Amino acid sequence: MKNSDSSVILDASAFYAGIPFLGSMKYYTTTNVFEEIKHIKRSFSILEALIDVGNLRISDPESEFIDTAKKIAERTGDLVKMSKADLSILALAFELNDSNPLIVTDDYAVANVAKFSGIKVSYVMSKGITKVGKWIRFCRVCGILYKKNEQQCMICGNRLRSKLKSSQKIAV
Repeated sequence: MKNSDSSVILDASAFYAGIPFLGSMKYYTTTNVFEEIKHIKRSFSILEALIDVGNLRISDPESEFIDTAKKIAERTGDLVKMSKADLSILALAFELNDSNPLIVTDDYAVANVAKFSGIKVSYVMSKGITKVGKWIRFCRVCGILYKKNEQQCMICGNRLRSKLKSSQKIAV
C-alpha cells in the first residue's frame, strides 16, 4: 500500500483490523460497507472524522460497474457467496480502474474475483488466497457437474458442493 497513485478500496475486514490511514493515500469504501461497520461504536467517530477531513471517501459505483462485478462473479462461481457490500467493493474497483485500485479485504470470494480480473488485493488478517479460479458445482452422489448456481441436484435432490478449479497459482 505504498503507491500514493493507487486508490485503496476498503472492505469491512480492513475496518475491523484497524488499518492505519496514511495521509498520501486515497481511501474509499461504499455505503454498503459503511452500513456493515456502523456498529463499531469506539471507531465510528474516528471514521466520521476521516470522512470530514477527506481521508476516507464513501463512493457508490455506477450500476454498470455493479453489473460487471455480478457477471464476473457469476463466471467465477463466487456470486452465490457474495453480499451487496462485496459486489459494491468490486464494482468500485472496476469504476476506479484508471487509478490502479487496490482492494483491502480478507473475503475469499472478493479476492478471487478481483485477482481473476487483474485487480490487486491486500490482506489484513489472513495470509490471503493462494489460488485463483472458477468454482464448479457438483453433486457428490450423482457426480453431475452444474454450470449454473443451482443449490441442489436436479436428479437426486442432494445439496450441491463447490470445488475451486484453479486456473493459476498466486505467488505468496
